[in-house]
Parts: sequence; structure tokens; C-alpha cells
Amino acid sequence: MATQLPTEIELVFELMPCQAERVAQSPGPQPHACAYFVEWGKYHSFDYASAGPPKAGLSGPAVYAGRAALVPEMLSGCRKAPILAVGINPNLPGWWPNLRPSLNPLFDEYRQYAHYFRYRGTAKPELSEQDYQAFGGGGANDEPPSATFELNVPQDAAGDRVIAMHWRAQKMYLVYQELLDALAAEMGWPAGRLSVGEDLSYANMVACPSAKWTTQAPAPPAPPLPAMTPKQRDGIVSECFHSRKYFLRQLFQSLPTVILVFSQNTASTFVGELEQRFSSGSPKPTDSIDTLMSKSVVLHYGDLPDGTALEAQVIFGPHPTGDPGTWAARKNDVVAQLVSAAKHGRLRFNPSTSRLARPPGSCIFCTGLGIGPCDYRAELKPIDNPPVLTADRISGLAVDKAMQRSLLAQFVSGLRVPDPQTVWGDDDDNGGEPV
Repeated sequence: MATQLPTEIELVFELMPCQAERVAQSPGPQPHACAYFVEWGKYHSFDYASAGPPKAGLSGPAVYAGRAALVPEMLSGCRKAPILAVGINPNLPGWWPNLRPSLNPLFDEYRQYAHYFRYRGTAKPELSEQDYQAFGGGGANDEPPSATFELNVPQDAAGDRVIAMHWRAQKMYLVYQELLDALAAEMGWPAGRLSVGEDLSYANMVACPSAKWTTQAPAPPAPPLPAMTPKQRDGIVSECFHSRKYFLRQLFQSLPTVILVFSQNTASTFVGELEQRFSSGSPKPTDSIDTLMSKSVVLHYGDLPDGTALEAQVIFGPHPTGDPGTWAARKNDVVAQLVSAAKHGRLRFNPSTSRLARPPGSCIFCTGLGIGPCDYRAELKPIDNPPVLTADRISGLAVDKAMQRSLLAQFVSGLRVPDPQTVWGDDDDNGGEPV
């Protein structure tokens, strides 16, 4: 059955239980490397109040689900957004004292899990500070990683701990929106149409969250945090990135035409892993951000049977929230590269949808899972064209999977696997998604 599922749906069923399976079910005398993420502790979580995904957006009623470890994260946004922003691994906001009211998704339905990451946009959920305090939050009993305290949320008549979720805008995601707005203004496209989640998605090379990706415990007086051992780091990278290929499989289903890579650490990691697949710019993992920004870097996914080259322009920059001073000085340079991508046809405005045109390839993520409509169905064109349809309805929907697999197999064939120590350096930018 797995071979018949479209890649974008197959990844839902693999990612949602992945951390639990690695931690609770992997045999052997030594903990699996991915058990490292459990060292960060458990955090306040929420579930949707009723079965199935909400009918519209993420504004539906929610219930407090107690304290739990965090689930792996999928790509956030439309799977066929033409711009993809890449980080090393997701941020864990509840670690920081001012963000303890943060709420993390803990769903018992795959459709809810898929829905949340499809529509999350530029904000993450939390309790209001007033509710958090009223439910007994705050103080030493709520400090990770050892905290087991659960909020005292009153039960309603049905026994549910109903909560009102607030949405805290994430500084990094707001920067993405500013870039889209600036691109539209420079290109003379309608204002207020391009948006994070629809025209720009974001994903990470490793799926599980931590407050920092680091093998170095901070020196006092900085607050303590769990540090990976080199063995754990190598095991996580091998499992998640190289073996399961969660990021790469999603990349080859999405096929974005522009990729954003911010921060020196993320750039070195991204380039270090894919160094031999750039058709232009010859980036090196040792290149500084300034050097990378001076190059015209193109990632070559591969060629279709008809000779069509599938490629993405890779745009580098300093980290907007990890290094705000340098970002302020170089933001216009990043915008200029986005404008150049548009003028060269990598980004196009589609008047029919008032969004950016979707890249090549099919997708049934929203309609196949029943989590929402697809506004782009009319413009999605399979890369395996004409698609080979079968009598089986499910395999008939996975029209591009064979071609995606073939392209990815050729992409990784002979690709040098670097020593993780040399390219997966410590990330001082809070996992690529600081708040």
C-alpha cells in the first residue's frame, strides 16, 4: 500500500509516529539516537476539540491535552509553494521562560496533524498569559526539562478541558512575509495577496524540535540545555536525513523553484550535504554568507525524460532574528535576488489564483486527506507526463511517485555523504526558527 500512496500523503503516515517509534519501540540495549529529543522534556499540548480537522483555518475549539513530548514536524504550508525556506531543525519555544504558555500539537488523527502543518502560517498557538496564570502556570514547577506539572484546566460538562488558543506571531515567519510583500511591490503585483503558507513554505532538514541544535553545553551564566553527543548527532542525521530521507522526499515532491537558506550554520549544512548537485555557483560548505550571497547558486534536481531541467535558485542570507543587525544591512540584497528569480521566470504571478504559479508536479495533499480545498488544482501538471494510470484508484492518484523516486535516486547516487561533524555544526540560531 505504501508504494501506492502519493509521496505527500505517505510522509504524513511516516512522520507523525516516528519519534514515538524510535524511542518506545526500537530494540537494543542502547537508546536510539533520536531519543535525544526526549531529553528536552515534555510541554503543554493541545488537541482539536472534535474529531476531524477544523472546517476553516486553525480557529476551531481546542482542548488542553496535558504535558507531552513534541511530535516531528512536516513541511508547513502548501506542498507546491514555489518558495521553500530551509532550517536545520524546528524550534522548541516552550523551553524559554517567556514562552512557557506555548501549546504544542498532540493529535490522535493523521488528518488533524496534516491540517495543522498545512495551515499554520506565521504564528504558533499559546495560552494567554492570564489563562496560563489562572491555570497555575509559572514558577519553578514549570521549568523543563524535568517538569511534570500539568495545568489545572477546568473540565466542562463533557469532561473536556476546553481552552482558548491565542496565536503568537513568529518573528522569523513575519520576515518571510515581509520578503513576499517586498517582492510583490518590486514586481508590481497586487499587494496583500502573496502569503506565507501559500506562496512560501518552510521545512527542516531534521524533523524533531529542540531549542538549539548543539553539541556544546553553554557556559554559565547561560541557562543549561541538553547537548547532543557526537554519536547522537551522527545517528540522528543518518536516521532522519540520509536513511528515511524525510526532507529530500518532500523536496522532490514539492520541487520549489526558489530555496531560501538563512544563517551560516544552515548554509554550511545545506551546501555540505548537497555540494555535488549544484549546477551553478559552485558553493562550498566553507563559504561565508557574504561569499554565498555574491554567487548565483542553482540546485539541479535532475532532468525529465523530455530533457526539461528541474532546478531551483538558492538564495542565501544572514539570519534575520539570530543576526538582526547584519540582516538589516543585507535584506535588500535578498529581495533583489528574489526579484531576479522572478524576472528570470523562476517565480511567476498567476492572475487566476492571485498567487505565485505552482512549480511542476502533482499534489493531492489537501483533497486526498480531506483537510481543505486545493486552489491550484487547475495549474498542477504532473512531471510524469502523460501519467500512467491504473485501475486502482489510489495508485492512479500517485501519478508522479515513480518519477519522483527515480529523480531522487539519481540525485543521491554517488552523492558524497559528508562527516556530520564537518557540516552539521552547532546552530546558534535556535534551530533555524527562533521566535
